This record gives sequence, structure tokens and C-alpha cells, in this order.
Amino acid sequence: MEDIHTQPLPVVAEHLPWRHTFISLKVPNFRIFAMGHFVAVIALWMQRIAQDWLVLQLSGSVTAVGITVALQFLPSLLFGPWGGMVADRFAKRRILILCQSLAAVLAATLAVLALTGTIEVWHVYVIALVLGLVTVLDQPARQVFVHDW
Repeated sequence: MEDIHTQPLPVVAEHLPWRHTFISLKVPNFRIFAMGHFVAVIALWMQRIAQDWLVLQLSGSVTAVGITVALQFLPSLLFGPWGGMVADRFAKRRILILCQSLAAVLAATLAVLALTGTIEVWHVYVIALVLGLVTVLDQPARQVFVHDW
């Protein structure tokens, strides 16, 4: 086996001016992606907080809130590598469209159940789990989407 040595990475000693900080936003496609990503991430955070708050109001139990949080994040822990593999093998754009559509349906379902007063804690558990499964695919696809251009 050959002895392969890696070369040190060049280090930029100069500090670029402040105006170069957001130079990537001059590219129209990246600007669209950045705005969409910003909205999607904030919407996801808002939905997760709303789910936790709703479970607390419905049950009054911090244990139930802990279960909700676990259902939100456990899929990423268990299936994260699988989500990365899927994101590497399939079209990222299609994965992102599918994931965001599913997240929108879940948010709408949660809203309808809450506004009609028919929501129960188990509803929120199911929505939290499915949203966690959606993010298993969404996160790795979103992280490598920029490199596909």
C-alpha cells in the first residue's frame, strides 16, 4: 500500500472586507435557496415549539412534553445516516419539495385539529414523530443541495 501524505491546507492570512460577507447572495439561485431555507427553518422551529406548548397545555405534564421532544428528535438520531444515504442517491430538489410539502400538511393538520378543539395529546405525538421522520430526509438533502448546482 502506498504511503499517501496530505498537503497542508493554505491559510488565508488577510481578512476580507465586510462587504464580502454576503457576496454569495449576488447569485440569484443561491439567493432564492437562502430565502427559502430561512423561512423553512423558522417554520420548523415554530412548529416544534407550538407542539411542545400545546402538549403542555393539553396535559399539564412536563413528562408529556419530554416525550414530544423525544419523538421530534429521535428519528434523526436513529435514522440520520440512512437519510444521508438517501439524499446522496436521489435528486435533492425532489426530496426537498416532498419534505416541505409533507411538513406543510402536518402543520395544517395540527392547525385544523387545534382550531376545531378536537386535538388530543396523541395527535401531537403522531405529528411530532412524522415531522421528525420528515426532517431525517430534509436536513441532509438541504445541506448538500447547494453543491449540486
